[in-house]
Amino acid sequence: MKGRGFERVMTSTLTNEDAQQFYRKLGYRDAGCLLLEHEPLEIFFYKSLTH
Repeated sequence: MKGRGFERVMTSTLTNEDAQQFYRKLGYRDAGCLLLEHEPLEIFFYKSLTH
């Protein structure tokens, strides 16, 4: 993605501590969350590709 000119990548996971820790270890930062009625909390992460 970096080679194609992208500066940032985003991903998300449902509320899952293992997945959150996995993304944070890869350098992702918290970007926010989404809570829809009758759905589990979804957490968004982003990572800069320019550094």
